[in-house]
Amino acid sequence: MRVQIPSPAPHEQFDKQLHQKESKLDKFKFNLKKQCFMKKTGIGLAGLGFMARVHSRALNGIPEAKIVAAWSKFPEEHAKFDEFSKKLGFEVETYYTDIEKMLQDPKVDAVVCAIPSRFIEPIANKIIEAGKPAILECPPSDTPEGIERIDTLARERGVKLMPGHCYRFAPAFRKSKELIGNNEIGPPAFIHFREFVPADSLARQWKPGSWIWEKEKGGPIPTMTVFCMDLARWLLNSDPVSLYATVKWQDLPQFGTLGYTVATVIKFKNEAIWVNEFSGSVTSSMGPPVKMEVVGEKGNAVVVDGPEKVILQTGEGEQQEWSFDITRAERWGHKPQDEYFIKSVVLGGEEPIVSLQDAKKALKMSLAILESSKTNRTVYF
Repeated sequence: MRVQIPSPAPHEQFDKQLHQKESKLDKFKFNLKKQCFMKKTGIGLAGLGFMARVHSRALNGIPEAKIVAAWSKFPEEHAKFDEFSKKLGFEVETYYTDIEKMLQDPKVDAVVCAIPSRFIEPIANKIIEAGKPAILECPPSDTPEGIERIDTLARERGVKLMPGHCYRFAPAFRKSKELIGNNEIGPPAFIHFREFVPADSLARQWKPGSWIWEKEKGGPIPTMTVFCMDLARWLLNSDPVSLYATVKWQDLPQFGTLGYTVATVIKFKNEAIWVNEFSGSVTSSMGPPVKMEVVGEKGNAVVVDGPEKVILQTGEGEQQEWSFDITRAERWGHKPQDEYFIKSVVLGGEEPIVSLQDAKKALKMSLAILESSKTNRTVYF
């Protein structure tokens, strides 16, 4: 039997449409009011080089944040950064050549410190004295002792500092951590991690003659490897027992820079073996800059095939894939890291989930690469 439902009367249709429009209007007004009254965290940038631009792309996409001030002692950097920021669609309200004056600016609620590691400590001390929570780009000092001094002062003054170990926040690595935590592969037994950064990319980041190319101080190796070292400790939830490394250096006259190739074998307390390959001497045609394979005791594996894809390999020929449609600022975790810092640490008052002690341990591992390669001996922790 077929029952025909009568159509609503014209006035009922009108009332329904009017109600829908009023609901949409109320929702629009609510969102508009929310945007008007939402407190934006005023960010002050300390340093206006490459990493300041990386963080700016991230911060520009976070509704709760606004870059209100920037410091560099070099006025020419102000003009360059102003041109860059306008292309991104925002303008910095005030530029400073005196870091203390920026820290006294009442609009600055928090700081992103994006200066080279060997120059961070005195700037970090001023940030602490001003009582501003901050992200310190990694490594936050060129020595473990420097990180310890910064951490001690921050704890004494009750200031929340978070090292910029962004790999913990990258979508591909977070998914890997989730799969490992869900026991999809069993306890991790062997990890192979490869990070090949094109030489021309590094040359654009650091010009010839820059501090980073001083071979006797380790060149780019400490700066470029600490992120993986922290990733290893975090993924495995374990600390290293020993590390052995070899390093090959080469001059790159076409760029006026220094190439490096590193291989390491690290044994962890949970008996996992982590093998690293790093290079800053390759061409951009080498494929994905990062690849990671985590083999578990079940024989299954988690594979990171570049920053946009994770594969879980189980059984005979069986696999699951996750692809991430992410922006440039999200690939290596900078946007989710900065968003966490603002929402949870600055606005939420939480202690950072990444500590300066984590950064200290990661730097010790990176410096052990240099020690092992020079002495041709295993370094024990």
